[in-house]
Amino acid sequence: MTVETATGARGGGRLALGAWRPCGAPGDRGTRQAPVGGHRALGARGWRLPPLCAHGRARRKNPMDPTVDGKRRATIMKRVHMARKRGERIQVTFDEKGQPEGKHGDELMSWIGVLAREHVPIWIQDWRSRDLDGLKDIIWKETVTSFTVDESFRTTCLKSCGEAARNFRYDLYKTFVEEYLNEESVWTRPQKVIDNYPNIEEDDWMKFVQYRTSSQFQHLSDRGSEIRTNNEYSSRGGRDGYRKLDQEIFKKTGKWEKRDGLWLEQQTAADGELKDPACQKVSELIIEYNTQESQGTFESVGINDVLSQALSRPEHKGRVHGQSKFVKPSQYFNLNRNVEPSVDPNNVPTVDQHNSFKASCSAQEKQHGVSDPPTMPVDSQECKLYIFDEVQGGQLLVAFGRAWL
Repeated sequence: MTVETATGARGGGRLALGAWRPCGAPGDRGTRQAPVGGHRALGARGWRLPPLCAHGRARRKNPMDPTVDGKRRATIMKRVHMARKRGERIQVTFDEKGQPEGKHGDELMSWIGVLAREHVPIWIQDWRSRDLDGLKDIIWKETVTSFTVDESFRTTCLKSCGEAARNFRYDLYKTFVEEYLNEESVWTRPQKVIDNYPNIEEDDWMKFVQYRTSSQFQHLSDRGSEIRTNNEYSSRGGRDGYRKLDQEIFKKTGKWEKRDGLWLEQQTAADGELKDPACQKVSELIIEYNTQESQGTFESVGINDVLSQALSRPEHKGRVHGQSKFVKPSQYFNLNRNVEPSVDPNNVPTVDQHNSFKASCSAQEKQHGVSDPPTMPVDSQECKLYIFDEVQGGQLLVAFGRAWL
């Protein structure tokens, strides 16, 4: 394991983790703990970390509660906790697409999931809220305390944490709430939640159930179900998604697979068959367009490539079909282009040569005079010139005028 000594570790001991709880005045990181059952308004309040028990779980506030202290729990990310205890950080490497790679990359993503489950309150409704900036700062600090990652990874890290927290809330709802909506017991934490997630307290659970049984949530749920019905292509990539698949192919071939190939690979079942009829049609189009491209009868340019033509749908702003969430459109569509420059860099004129040429042109204008350009009759018909925006997609107006007669 490649490690690096962490800076700022408190005496080299384990840095405390635990459920995030607001306390104190703005900017106060630790003096008072919110009372049990008290109101935990986010707002401008600070966040602090209560201590861990021996197995990485947040301690219950009631020392007489036998459901946590005094009973062995499953170890969470033992390697990471041991490294933190020694004041070390795990070195994570990223590929040229910005995707964490290798065993340490997998540990990083798992660690982000642990932070989401253990420390993001389950009653949070919108991870994008600015009220959560303090919590996000602490989550990022906990990440860089355990792993050596660049500041540029912060946005992706927090997005991944938000997604993991949302998935965790969904699992809790499907497992412990949905089937018991008409029962009074739904308002009480199930024993499995108490045993496995002691950081979820009684008032957390009540807030969670209250929101999940509200008309507001039902409206959002119905809307989400409607959107999912329009999704023709079911993902079969599992928890690793495109990232691991992309890196495995690169490791075998030494080059990045085109996104249409990755898309097909992920849609293929374990027996090598495409199960969805819609995917079969897209597969045939991908094969046809690739054949045409090799023959020079199909041009794949930017986002208007084989996959986008086969899917017949525009690219989502900020995402790339057939790639992991770490890959951005501007990054992917400029990756490994290997386009020969149209101008020899050795023949590019210098600034002095350019200024000399301008002076020569000005002298000739003064010597021979320059007449006004001829006027041409124009129609009243307006015309506009558009170009295709390869990064954002769609038409981009670059000029307008009137048509020549």
